[in-house]
Amino acid sequence: MSASESDREQELADVEPPGVPLCAPGARPGLRERKKLRTYETIAAAALDLFDRQGFRATTIAQIADAADVSPRTVSAYFPAKEDLLFPHTDEMFGLLAERLRDRPAGELATDALRGWIVELFASNSGKHEHEREQTRRRVIEADESLLAYERQLLGKGERVFAEAIARDLGTAADDVAPQLAAAAAVGALAAIGRFQDEQAIADPEAHRDAALALVDQAIVFLGGGIRELRAQRGDPPLQPA
Repeated sequence: MSASESDREQELADVEPPGVPLCAPGARPGLRERKKLRTYETIAAAALDLFDRQGFRATTIAQIADAADVSPRTVSAYFPAKEDLLFPHTDEMFGLLAERLRDRPAGELATDALRGWIVELFASNSGKHEHEREQTRRRVIEADESLLAYERQLLGKGERVFAEAIARDLGTAADDVAPQLAAAAAVGALAAIGRFQDEQAIADPEAHRDAALALVDQAIVFLGGGIRELRAQRGDPPLQPA
């Protein structure tokens, strides 16, 4: 293979975004996918540093590419929207949530499956929590109304995924009021927990995980109790584990 052909192949490898779920628990990607993941993480980290120093709106894709030592085309391939740079892995995480909810065993409430998904995320990211960077990310988001609006849009995707699962528990349509309310409450609770955790000075990854799960458990008890009560009011039998 000539040098130019080798360079072209490398360019395509760098530009092509990861083809496997980046946050999949227990995933063992090959060398090519690990390289893509490193590129993805490097771009996101470089962008966050620039956003923090000079602001989200003032930072250009070209500047991010230069800081990450990649081409602007590579940045856009990995992060189609500039806002995505502050919400890495979101699509993958929602995809894993939808899969976890869809494949849950009979008798398991959507809220319990939600907790299982959160535990799996912590397990797949064990030891990777960077408290200062999370605080920086939150600060950048809070400083720009367009980012807050984008965050709400992303949370709306999570609500739709969860509403479908709750509708399955209640035997109703996903667009009925009860699943919509429960899904909004669930996603709102998780968002509030995330913001609260970002504001706390818990730098140790394990301590951060334990504190977050304690708050999640409180939310799960509240939400699961509401679903069970709705089923009881309609005369539905209690869900029994398979």
